[in-house]
Amino acid sequence: MQLLHIDEETRIGKIKTDFNTCYPFLKIDFLKESAAKKIRAGESEKINGYEKIAKSIDINTQRTVAQLKKDFRDIFGLTAEVFRKSGSVWIETSLTDDWTLEQQNREAEYISQHSGKY
Repeated sequence: MQLLHIDEETRIGKIKTDFNTCYPFLKIDFLKESAAKKIRAGESEKINGYEKIAKSIDINTQRTVAQLKKDFRDIFGLTAEVFRKSGSVWIETSLTDDWTLEQQNREAEYISQHSGKY
């Protein structure tokens, strides 16, 4: 089981890179809390990759996307969006937020390997 550790010295850009290393068929983006409300209007304000996280958290494969999003909101005040690769596009995991990160990654890998074969 892979464990992704984030501490006070971790920059947003490194979180995104490390997350993608652990889960190659998933990606994560972060929005400032105030910017999250603008998403509905088609606007978003991503967080600068050089910003540091103020606290610590460990992320393992058995956490659900919903748990991960809640932790980033409650602990860091950040809105996290997780996307799953589906063929050549990235889709939000909003309908499957109750799946674990491991399950999300496994399903995305399967879809990516089998896309275009039907």
